[in-house]
Amino acid sequence: MNHKLLGLLGICRKAGKLRLGFDPVAEGLGKDVRLLLFSNDVSPKTKERMLHKASSFSTASLTLPYSADELFAGLGKRVAVLAVTDRGLADRIAQLHTTATENREEDLTL
Repeated sequence: MNHKLLGLLGICRKAGKLRLGFDPVAEGLGKDVRLLLFSNDVSPKTKERMLHKASSFSTASLTLPYSADELFAGLGKRVAVLAVTDRGLADRIAQLHTTATENREEDLTL
């Protein structure tokens, strides 16, 4: 598990640059949402509804390698939908996510 990614999400929260939950994220679409994030156990219906809302804003999205319970342990709130509102932090999270994904794929091929 990539603890750097979860740590960076914690920094985003402390800096006030993280929207937590479906309604706050939906309200931020088209305003300040830079990166849309989903827990790995988000319900398909919730994810579909949020992606539909975000589709007219061309907002990038990622599925995190964390469940809602793991996000609760790291962020203090159980959520399946999150959004980063700072461009620099969003770019760094996307970069860490890509690195974590590549490392998991390498581990599977060994």
